[in-house]
Amino acid sequence: MLRKLSTAALLILCSLTLQANQHPSQAAIASAHPAATVAGLETLAAGGNAFDAAVAVSAALAVVEPYGSGLGGGGFFLLRKASNTPSYHFLDARERAPLAATADLYLRNGQADPNLSLNGALAAAIPGLPAALVELAKRYGRLRRCID
Repeated sequence: MLRKLSTAALLILCSLTLQANQHPSQAAIASAHPAATVAGLETLAAGGNAFDAAVAVSAALAVVEPYGSGLGGGGFFLLRKASNTPSYHFLDARERAPLAATADLYLRNGQADPNLSLNGALAAAIPGLPAALVELAKRYGRLRRCID
């Protein structure tokens, strides 16, 4: 039984590997909200690429789900540009401390106070996501846009 199971699993794995090397016949988009998914699908239908769709989905989520997907945060993007030799790019969209911030802002009586970096005004950071979406659209997107 185990031999039959492992042979079947190997055949499925080989089949999936062969299918993975083929180009899909249509795109798929998944997001946390149906309206954001529609925004991505409409962007693709208008001639946009996956990067344009990602920007559209993110912008839509900022409206329909700002408490969990808003423009007030950051993150990381690992991008893959398809071609005969795919290339990979990394976009750092993490939040940043204000330019005037210094390490001694978090000292009280000469000692580091971790609470200052977690709660209150000194814990605030500059969101990285808006600039990352602009960069993503400008550098990797296909559609004409009005973000210049």
